[in-house]
Amino acid sequence: MFDRHAFAARRLTLGLSVEELADEMVVAPSTVYRWESGETTPSLRTLVQASRHLCTPLLSLLTEDDTEHRRKATAIDALLREGVSQS
Repeated sequence: MFDRHAFAARRLTLGLSVEELADEMVVAPSTVYRWESGETTPSLRTLVQASRHLCTPLLSLLTEDDTEHRRKATAIDALLREGVSQS
C-alpha cells in the first residue's frame, strides 16, 4: 500500500512544495494534498512517476504490508533498473 508518510517526507527532504511536485508530475496540487492526507492513493503507474520525480526507489513509497502491490512494484522496479542499465 502507498506510504503517504514516506512520500511526504521525501518531498520535504528535497525541499519541494506540494505545488512544485504537482507541477513536475502534471497533476493538480489538490491531488498531491489528497495523497498525503490519505484521502486517496495514487495508482501504481503514478507511483512510478512519483518515484522518478522524488529520486527514490519505487519500493520506498510502499508499506511492507501490501504484498500484491509490493510484488508488482518489485517487478516494475526490476524492469526499470534493467532499462537504465541497458542505456
